[in-house]
Amino acid sequence: MTDLRTAEAATLLPTDTPGVVLYSGGFERLIADLRLGIEALGADEPFERLAIPPVISRALVERAGYAKAFPHLLGTVHSFTGTPAEWRELSGTPDWHREQRIGDLVLLPAACYPVYATLEGRELTGPARFAVSAHCFRQEGSAEPGRLRSFRMSEYVTAGTQAHCEDWRAAWLARVAEWLGAMDLKVSVEVADDPFFGRARKVFQAAQRAQELKYELRVEVADGLVQAIASANCHKDTFGTVFEFTADGEPGHTACAAFGLERIALALIHAHGPYPADWPQPVREVLTGAVAAGALR
Repeated sequence: MTDLRTAEAATLLPTDTPGVVLYSGGFERLIADLRLGIEALGADEPFERLAIPPVISRALVERAGYAKAFPHLLGTVHSFTGTPAEWRELSGTPDWHREQRIGDLVLLPAACYPVYATLEGRELTGPARFAVSAHCFRQEGSAEPGRLRSFRMSEYVTAGTQAHCEDWRAAWLARVAEWLGAMDLKVSVEVADDPFFGRARKVFQAAQRAQELKYELRVEVADGLVQAIASANCHKDTFGTVFEFTADGEPGHTACAAFGLERIALALIHAHGPYPADWPQPVREVLTGAVAAGALR
């Protein structure tokens, strides 16, 4: 019998598949608290809230450039398109998947992709703001803690002029760093490569580092293992050009602040232990949003 104390622990249970885990009830309560804290963090902006499904149009992902840059990370959806008689021949055999064909959907690689398509063809008379959350998938090749294939993301996204997006990203970078620090996490902020700009990898990565388009907030999630648990990104006019939306007569710029929920949870567990109820009260208050976001700024 599982005792009550064990049931309260925020833990991940491994499965027979690397990068896929089960979540204890305590871990899920921690994720729920994190969502509250992230929501409180953005309470002072008029975000349109969207829940994103775990699949997305393959055509949209191809159009946005992700499939070209990261085909090795993309999970595709296949299905059988033959006749019932043909299926009976395959059913129950070791190669039942032999006649499966790729469909019009892929697994969602990042929560914000569907947002940009909603802006297609629009002239933005002011900044657009979205708060999105989703289950995402990337075919990661590592089984290290925190590098999950199936994971959850929350993002704040904005679109508008270049000046708006750059100022917004700078403000959110500072805001997220302060929020994580207020939960007693030791955060380092580093310029990184952005997967949105993978199409001309080596040349463009050097350029984007120089332009500081992507900042990662990195924290230790296990002994000796530091990972990015959040990021603040400018995409320039990439999506404004692809989806033909404008701001002040120019292709629209976009920016986002992204939160990896499982990784933030792992960083907190590593810092404070697997029993969130025992964490210092100030950490609990920031985690759940009981401390108003404005108090951090």
